[in-house]
Amino acid sequence: MNDSNSEISGFLIKINILHKAIMASPIMLGTVVYLLADNPYLLILNAWDLLLVFVISAIVLGIYLSGLFFKKYLSGISNNAPLSQKLERYQTAFLLKMVFQEMPALVSVAIFYLTQNLLYLIIVGGIVAYMSLQTPKKENIILSLDLRGAERDKINQAH
Repeated sequence: MNDSNSEISGFLIKINILHKAIMASPIMLGTVVYLLADNPYLLILNAWDLLLVFVISAIVLGIYLSGLFFKKYLSGISNNAPLSQKLERYQTAFLLKMVFQEMPALVSVAIFYLTQNLLYLIIVGGIVAYMSLQTPKKENIILSLDLRGAERDKINQAH
């Protein structure tokens, strides 16, 4: 990838498509599992539900690890690296971040399949909503990569 506006625009389009595809997988899987369910029910408070504790722990761990690995992967980028290399590293870090956020949603779908409790599909919806807030925008990319000067202008000028 060179640093032309069309290449940067292509990068922005590609990373947004990847983001939407990662968000769509728990939705599609949840929909399929729901349609296969025999008798789904909604039970919100069950004090002995260890699976709910497991899902909540997975969510907290997924969000924590997604941020940790995202920052760690981006911290390895040299300030002297070309913009194209920085964008490639950002894409990899962002995909790791999304995968760590997606895992608890997939676990929650699996637990719904086992228990038929709709609470776990509601949790999937919450996770997907949180993932949608992580949409890669130019401003976020600039801040995450700490771009300055000409590199910042190239990102801002891309369509």
